Amino acid sequence: MTQSKDTMPNEIQDVLNTLRTRIRRYVIIEGSAILLIVLCALFWGSLLVDFAYFKLSNLELPQWFRAGFDVIAVSLLMLTFLTWIALRLVRKFRYRALALLLEHRFPELDDRLITAVELSESLTGSEGALGRAMVKRTVDQVTQDTKSLALDDVFEKAPLRRAVVMASVLIVSIAGFAVANQDALNRWKSGYLDLDDVYWDRRFGLDVQVIAQPGDMIKEFAETERGLEYKHPRGGDLTVLITVPDSKELPDQVELSYRLANGRGRGSALCSKVEDGRFRYSVGGLLDDMEFWVSGGDYTNREPYKVKIVDPPRVDEIVLESFYPRYTGLAKRDDNTDEVIRDPVLVQGTQVTLPVETEFLMRVRCNKPLVGVRILYDPIEVAFQTNDEGFGATRTIQTEDGKQQRSVELKPGKAGTFFIDGSSEFVVPFVLSNEASDASKQRIASMMTEYGQPSVIPPDAPIRIFLEDTDDIIGSEPARLTINGVLDEPPRVETGLRGIGTSITRKANIPVTGLVTDDYGIVNARFEFQIDKEGEWQSREFEVAPEGLPRDFHLQRNEEQGFESFAVLPLGLAIGQKLTVQVYAQDGDQLNGPHATRGERFTFTIVSNEELLSILHQRELNLRRRFEQIISELKDKRKDLILHRTRVDERARLQKESADATDTAAKIREIDVALIACAERSLHGIRKNENETSEIEKSFRDIREELVNNLVDTPLMLERIDDRIVNPLRTITSNDYPRVDESLGLFKFANDNGQDPTSSIDESAELLASLIDRMERILLEMRKLESFQEMVELLKAIRESEEKLLEKTKSEQKKELFKRLGLDDE
Repeated sequence: MTQSKDTMPNEIQDVLNTLRTRIRRYVIIEGSAILLIVLCALFWGSLLVDFAYFKLSNLELPQWFRAGFDVIAVSLLMLTFLTWIALRLVRKFRYRALALLLEHRFPELDDRLITAVELSESLTGSEGALGRAMVKRTVDQVTQDTKSLALDDVFEKAPLRRAVVMASVLIVSIAGFAVANQDALNRWKSGYLDLDDVYWDRRFGLDVQVIAQPGDMIKEFAETERGLEYKHPRGGDLTVLITVPDSKELPDQVELSYRLANGRGRGSALCSKVEDGRFRYSVGGLLDDMEFWVSGGDYTNREPYKVKIVDPPRVDEIVLESFYPRYTGLAKRDDNTDEVIRDPVLVQGTQVTLPVETEFLMRVRCNKPLVGVRILYDPIEVAFQTNDEGFGATRTIQTEDGKQQRSVELKPGKAGTFFIDGSSEFVVPFVLSNEASDASKQRIASMMTEYGQPSVIPPDAPIRIFLEDTDDIIGSEPARLTINGVLDEPPRVETGLRGIGTSITRKANIPVTGLVTDDYGIVNARFEFQIDKEGEWQSREFEVAPEGLPRDFHLQRNEEQGFESFAVLPLGLAIGQKLTVQVYAQDGDQLNGPHATRGERFTFTIVSNEELLSILHQRELNLRRRFEQIISELKDKRKDLILHRTRVDERARLQKESADATDTAAKIREIDVALIACAERSLHGIRKNENETSEIEKSFRDIREELVNNLVDTPLMLERIDDRIVNPLRTITSNDYPRVDESLGLFKFANDNGQDPTSSIDESAELLASLIDRMERILLEMRKLESFQEMVELLKAIRESEEKLLEKTKSEQKKELFKRLGLDDE
């Protein structure tokens, strides 16, 4: 090659070198133009894509897309540079190739240039004189020809011109665009070069929050690894609040697009416009996770707002660990140590009952960890929470309009907190009380538990428990509880008289029956009495007083004497005086009591023995008349049965006849109806008479007891009542009446089943006859007793007549004396 340069004329070398330089300049200019065209095309393309995407979605292009575009653009520019400039420049342009290029472009060279180049390159110095002469001649001719060559004609100028013009136009367009719309150029720079998330300058903007319940609290979406997220209680209503920043314009409408998790649905809806330029959208009973976007004007959020569904905090169990007041006797004791321990009362439902003045720990177990609790029972609110700063608790008293009136810090005692077991359980001390007495207030002031001093909660107050969990969710529906307080009511006294009337003798013993009951125990029970309804009430103890705080106390001396007796004789009362007796009972409530109750008042009039016997005689007379009426009704029943016995025979006779079948059947049906009515009428009547007879027996027993209790009885009198009236009546009611009832039942059964009732009618009539006979003998004894009483009444009447005659005689004698003395008897 060195040799060729030395042998090749400088003129040819200059021409070929000039051609090489121009080729490289052409490559640089054309490649640069192409590179600029690609760069400008990428700019305009990216700008148009970004603009179109924003107009369609109101969103910036995704960052990954813009970053990918940058990588592709750089790669394309590098490829263009390599293809159009670098690789073409590094190519070697040999003289032979350049000579061929000129031979191809200038045919008049007639291959002399390529021949000269090749001969110059092939000389070795050993050629002969002729050979060297021929080479020299050829080279000289070519040298002469190349001086006149127009090298510019070698190049196609049109492609270069087009590339340069296009590149120039594009550059000028970008420059003009930059001058006319600097914001757009800056936006392109922020988006594609700086890769900013937000680079469009919007007229509109929207901020999204959530209105959480209870209390319409505004909650923000939290920034998490998964994006903007809000935790929402399962099944709760989701209300989205959309506001416009102060620096942005208010859109005409806002659209919300949503997508539910697990493919459960998607859609979009217009939000409701509310006051102050805000928008709302509500979803009722949301059960699935949801993502949503909001659009208004030229704004749409890029990253979706995510709503994650979680279980709301709820109360799983409430246990009231109770210490009952001592007077109730309900204290629970340890089986081993016999110490009083707390009685766990499980709340089932929304109500539970405890005695008033019970101190208890409210232990509440929840489904998830908590950070705050509010317990409301108007007008008190007990609130406590735990956070990074520690535990805090307050008790606040509110006014009727809900404003805070007074707040007191609560100290949770040795426990240091009300939360236990990872904050999913809490314990709060309370005492159920109305603070109705000084004793109650002093007892509450002295109380102290391991969780501090208990707060006072009134009985029957509706309690609402609001929970706030670690997901920042406050349960929209509080747990509700009502602790019904059992007030220690005054004792209940139910009393009655037994075997005594309102008229008594001076020696009477008044039997009082009854039952005294109390919620937690009776301390004292006794008689109280008053004479002539004047003066103070006086007391008299029972012979058997209550012991051991019984809840039920029966007035009885022993198992045989089921009553307490009030003796009248020690009072020394005169005939005509009034005595009032009642039962007094007292319970053992030492906090809000004690409570006392008095039973029914019984007022008695003191009468003579004769007057009492006269009163009893009148009652006996009335009983005898009722007894006579019963016997008369029984006789009528027997006659009715005998009459229908003949109709049974008539029916049997008619059933044998066949002359007039239609007429016979009608008569038989008439007899059947009559027999059925007779059976039902007799059965109903006999049961009525049995009850009436039992009442008469009881009334005679009462008369007997009244005679005994008033100490006006005699052995003969008691024997006649017991053996001739009361005991026979008991035999009738326990034996005779049931047998008649059974027989009449068979009569009815036979009629109902179409059987022959002859035997049951005959048996019923026979038993009724026997019953009537027994009752008539008893009636005879009643009349004998009445004769005895009539003699007593007659004696009483004679005595009263004598007393009246004596009074009249004294009056006449007095008048006669005054008349003789000439004095006015007045």
